[in-house]
Amino acid sequence: MALLYTDLNEFLAAYDQMERPLAVLAHQDDEVTFSGVLQRGAGRMHILWTTNGDGLYFEAGVAPHQYGPLRMKEALKSAAAIGIPPKHTACLAYSEVDIYRRLMYVTQNPEATTWLKPYFQQIIDDIRAYLFQYRPQCVFTCAYQGGNPEHDLTHYFTRLALDDYEHETGEVVPLLHVPMYEYTVLVALRFNPFYRGLRWRYQLSEKEMECKRKHYEAYPSQMDMFSKFENVLGAIGKLGVLTRGKALTAEEYLSIEEFGPVPEDWDYLVNPHAFDKANYIGDHFAWVPVSFDKSVRPIVASFPRRR
Repeated sequence: MALLYTDLNEFLAAYDQMERPLAVLAHQDDEVTFSGVLQRGAGRMHILWTTNGDGLYFEAGVAPHQYGPLRMKEALKSAAAIGIPPKHTACLAYSEVDIYRRLMYVTQNPEATTWLKPYFQQIIDDIRAYLFQYRPQCVFTCAYQGGNPEHDLTHYFTRLALDDYEHETGEVVPLLHVPMYEYTVLVALRFNPFYRGLRWRYQLSEKEMECKRKHYEAYPSQMDMFSKFENVLGAIGKLGVLTRGKALTAEEYLSIEEFGPVPEDWDYLVNPHAFDKANYIGDHFAWVPVSFDKSVRPIVASFPRRR
């Protein structure tokens, strides 16, 4: 199937007329990465988060069941900062801790995918149910890029749910993916240089950038991380890496948002990087490393796409 949109301006013209755009994201704060694009459709945009955001509970010194509600409260405030009211958001509230524990089981024993399949099938079914109820005209999701396993699984499960939706309704819905980070954060908010799909760059207006700052500030639990992230972005911008050779400040770097349509022929079983060690750097559960080849690919393989 050919892409519905191959030009950014063509897509934006259609996007401006859509009544039901949707973002399906893994974590509370993923939406900040494309704040400007979301703002453009804010009065119409809905956001569905798949996890409850409890993954970094240990950094806050609280229990997972305490940290998740904190992140969700911040997420609603964050969305409101760019014009998305609480009634336009939903959260499936799957525990990040539980997901990572299951990734560990798969890493240790690939046959674990058999008895874990109902758990992941439920996530797909929940996304699917939301799609059928909402009837989106376009869907944004995290890029499938080997930076975070929950980003990649959310992307793939959204693709599966959207395949079902398109097959059963006959409606073709554009799926757009937004790069978050990979190689820890050395490739931040951009597709890597080897990516061969369409990459669109959206330049934020001053007003959109002002709202994006408020968007960030609505996550006080994450501000220390965001500060470190901005330092990295500043270094990347000054080096001209991923910025077409032009030196940029962190502020300028954040004012350009990259996204694009997901290639229809994307092979989800192919490693996002040449070497598996480049995926999910530093990610682990109970000191068992999370990898694409041993953790994510077996799960993806157990849910083949519906063509």
